[in-house]
Amino acid sequence: MLRRLAALASTLLVVLPSTALAVWGGDEDLAHPSVGAMYFDFAGDGIDAQDLICSGSYAGESTPQPAVYDVFLTAGHCLPAAEDEIDPETIFVSFDPDGRDGVTNLIQVSAYYQMPGFGHDAGDYHDLGILLLPRDSVSAGIPAVQLPTAGYLDGLKAAGTLKFRIVDLVGYGVVPVWDPAGPTQFEFDGVRRSGTSIITGLTKAHLHLNQQRHGIGTGSGLCFGDSGSPQFDRGTLLVLSVTSGGNGQCNANNTNYRVDTPQARAFLGRFLNLP
Repeated sequence: MLRRLAALASTLLVVLPSTALAVWGGDEDLAHPSVGAMYFDFAGDGIDAQDLICSGSYAGESTPQPAVYDVFLTAGHCLPAAEDEIDPETIFVSFDPDGRDGVTNLIQVSAYYQMPGFGHDAGDYHDLGILLLPRDSVSAGIPAVQLPTAGYLDGLKAAGTLKFRIVDLVGYGVVPVWDPAGPTQFEFDGVRRSGTSIITGLTKAHLHLNQQRHGIGTGSGLCFGDSGSPQFDRGTLLVLSVTSGGNGQCNANNTNYRVDTPQARAFLGRFLNLP
């Protein structure tokens, strides 16, 4: 899995210096059907769980493009740059919560868009991406996630309710194994997992989480393959940010790209009706 992600990074993606790298410490998840995964057929032999690139979420129907599509929200670093000319039909999305016996209900991508300015500014990586899927390809039983109003997180900070707020994490990434001596190891099974984390900081572009196992951490966090996954206001489908970056051991602070800022809303508003 990690070799395949590395191959994708070198041939398809522009990866951030501290790219995020499933929700470790969490439980297998059936409560968030809106969270899915993005796949690329690396070996040309059909999609399986080992072809996972990133996580993401169903954000509802698009505005006319001119056609209407189903929209999948993820991180910008999960997508190839336009100049790479990667055919969108080689990329797939599935909301299957468990890929151990094969990934089912694959949806072929119609188009993809990386947020303009991606990767050009260390203070704001512009790290959002959109996949357009055929209209009604996402099951009617899967609810769309909700996007926040402009400056939602700034409002929470001003009210004194942001710091140490608990958020829900949901994703398909790897699970780190720290206990054996030596470098951190990673396990992967293609299963969607959920857990929680604690907000510790906010910048103009990013939401910071603490994902240490001890201290103020909740005992779960994000890792490789969770990139693009949503951070939900606890107990809701309100997306606060998408997974963007973290340290290589997945055990310290995590950086996530806000979706309530003017620059994020300018991009997302090209595809979605925003609150």
